[in-house]
Amino acid sequence: MTDPAAPTPFATATTWSALGEGRYAGRITPHWFQGRGAYGGVLGGALLRSMMRELAEPVRTPRSLTVHFCGPVSEAEALITVRLERGGRQVSHLSARLEQEGKVACLATATFALPRDTSLVFSEARAPEAPPPADLPSIPSEFLPAFGAHFDYRWFQGLPFSGAAEPRMAGWVRPRQGEPLDAPLLVGLLDAFPSAAFARVDGFCQGATMDYTAHFYAPLPLASAPDAFFLRTSHALHAAQGYADDLAHVWNEEGQLLGQLRQMAAIFPPSR
Repeated sequence: MTDPAAPTPFATATTWSALGEGRYAGRITPHWFQGRGAYGGVLGGALLRSMMRELAEPVRTPRSLTVHFCGPVSEAEALITVRLERGGRQVSHLSARLEQEGKVACLATATFALPRDTSLVFSEARAPEAPPPADLPSIPSEFLPAFGAHFDYRWFQGLPFSGAAEPRMAGWVRPRQGEPLDAPLLVGLLDAFPSAAFARVDGFCQGATMDYTAHFYAPLPLASAPDAFFLRTSHALHAAQGYADDLAHVWNEEGQLLGQLRQMAAIFPPSR
């Protein structure tokens, strides 16, 4: 049985050492890699967690996070530098940059805000129909990139490189070692699948995320069972000139929309 007080893999990978003056040092080990560099979910999680620690105001929760991926992040030591750009009575804006070997690898901005007392409360979001995760097989880790071994995937729509008619993907996902769903982990789940545009590609091809923006819709951390699954759906609307977009959502098992991620990826399908 997992010790709930023990450090979990994702939290450990995204909690870097505080050096003071907004600086956080760390490294991403190869079992969090995708291809020749770290996967974007763990990088975004580390950037966001560093900003949360620097702000040190839990009541101001993350509302949005944008990350630009300027280059791959290797196993070498890296440095995150966080800056409070502006703090108001309700909203705080922070920026962060991740540098490795003297070069900028990631640039990020995030908005944190207090909840507001308002009568405007509604949700038009409806979770799509999905088979229960217990009815679906778990994807073996040998069919996943290195970081995928940390997650239990129950895929049911739009496998990558399958030449599908629609650029859509959907599946259930959860950390293999249960941990509370906080904002950094939600970023990880939102980015745990490739762009839905890969479903349209017939045969393996390379690709890389250029940037993404995440929005957070639920109070986090979320009280959920340690073995809870989360439904992740995505749809690509446009691909041309080597680039494709992707709009992804993550829902809990009760159908509540937790967050959204809009991504732009470079995709290099094989020439015909």
